[in-house]
Order: sequence, then structure tokens, then C-alpha cells
Amino acid sequence: IGEHRLLITGDAGSDSERRFLGALEGPVDVLVAGHHGSNTSSGIQFVRETRPRHVVFSAGRGNAFGHPTDAVVRRFRAVGSCLWNTAQDGALTFVLRAGEDLEVSPQRAPGGGRKRCR
Repeated sequence: IGEHRLLITGDAGSDSERRFLGALEGPVDVLVAGHHGSNTSSGIQFVRETRPRHVVFSAGRGNAFGHPTDAVVRRFRAVGSCLWNTAQDGALTFVLRAGEDLEVSPQRAPGGGRKRCR
């Protein structure tokens, strides 16, 4: 979308992520984390090479699987990603306009405030 890059990997596992890394160029603006942020995706190499500015974990509040997992969250934090979780933030609206910074509006703002990201 213009100069903005959005990547949705679905339920691709770490092996699949490594296979398509060669087709990706540079960082990603928005990544919908694979498989809700489970340990089966968002491998270390994938996270380091995509360096997503924003990561969305599509997960239910109090889900039985513990998504997103702590290890995956730490990987994204290590590369400076702004993390969004539908369990806490609700629906997210991303506005992508050529020549402008990406805008994110969560349906629910925890604590009544806005999340500040780089």
C-alpha cells in the first residue's frame, strides 16, 4: 500500500516463514503474527529479518492456548515492534496513506489512554 508494507502469514509455521524470507525486502510496517503468536511461528530469523514496526496478535482473552506465547512476544520486543493484541486492544484500524505515517486506532484503549509506539 504505497510505501507501507503489510504481511499476513496465516498459520504458516517457522519452516514456511524461512522459505519465503528470500522474497521479502526490508522491514514490514504491519505483521499479523502467525498462528496467534504460538511457538510454531514467528521464528527468530523471521522476526529479525522482517523487523515489523507493528505486530498484531489475533487472540481471544484468556484463551486456553496461552497465545501469544511469552517467547514470541519477547522476540518482537527485541526488535522494537509495537505489539497489539486483540484480546486487550479489541478491533484495530490501520490507516495507511502514501507519504504519511501509519495510524493505528484500537477499539479499546487500555487504561483509557493511547499506546505510544515509535
